[in-house]
Amino acid sequence: MIKRIATFLIGTGLMFGGFIVPVHAATVMVPRKIDGLWVAKGTENQWPIAVMIDNHTDARPQSGLQNASIVYETLAEGGIPRFMAIYADANVKVVGPVRSTRPYFVQFAAELNAAMAHAGGSPDGLKKLMSLKMLSLEGISGKYAKLFYRAYGGGVHGLYTNMTALYKALKATPLGKIKPLYQNWKFGDGAALANRPNGKHGTTIDLGYGASYVAEYRYDKKQDKYLRFTGGKVLVDRQSKKQVAVRNVIIMNVPKEKVLDKKGRLDINVIGKGTAYLLKGGTVEKITWTKKNDRARTMFYDAKTKQEVTLTRGNTWVEVVPAGHKYTVY
Repeated sequence: MIKRIATFLIGTGLMFGGFIVPVHAATVMVPRKIDGLWVAKGTENQWPIAVMIDNHTDARPQSGLQNASIVYETLAEGGIPRFMAIYADANVKVVGPVRSTRPYFVQFAAELNAAMAHAGGSPDGLKKLMSLKMLSLEGISGKYAKLFYRAYGGGVHGLYTNMTALYKALKATPLGKIKPLYQNWKFGDGAALANRPNGKHGTTIDLGYGASYVAEYRYDKKQDKYLRFTGGKVLVDRQSKKQVAVRNVIIMNVPKEKVLDKKGRLDINVIGKGTAYLLKGGTVEKITWTKKNDRARTMFYDAKTKQEVTLTRGNTWVEVVPAGHKYTVY
């Protein structure tokens, strides 16, 4: 494994560029397990925490999506899309609005052995959470409710939390005494600026609930990231006021959703295998996906070579698109 060394310019004794630069200590940098980013050794394998995030028009702008290592987006009640953001960083101060969970989101979180922060859930979602014996950080009632608070108007679209508090609670559980185990994805460096493509590249995804919920990612060559738009508007972080930018976008084709009851609760099958697309570095790759069971990692492979794909270091957003919904890649 390649190691990088970062130095803090305090103390004494390091020769750099012909000069003696004062240095106190050297920090070994290693790839973070969940997203491949270079982090200080000792922080590369934090327990993942999955947080259910609202995507209703009344919930925007959301907080903390940019800081997540992985974000899943797919349908919830009546076809309104919802996010599940997965974190490995205890320093994110505002995350939300927090909403309820669903069984298919739980299945994605389970493959990382993640704790789940949520505000209730569908009966099937809560049943799945309990059957898999995952740490449930419930935001409405129980001992963890104190880690959540109402803000920005409160109400159903106003429940927030912060990762510092969630990690402190997690470390007080049996999980705090063991290291998380899950199958890694592969990560590598992105292309140099001169090797990145010109022109327009990206994807538009319409999950069917109307123009306000159409997701779009537009490639920015300079940043080597995809800029996120929702409903034709820039998706910004409430705290930073900056547009959300994504290194890797995966479009995961799954079977058509099933409506379970009069409230419009859905079942989406994310176990099995299927086709997908990977957008990274301004390119589009046809890939496949496989997930063998609730706890098995969803893995992605090149459609031609059958080899596991390599993602660019950084955040990955997975768009789970049931059959019958429209998208374009360009």
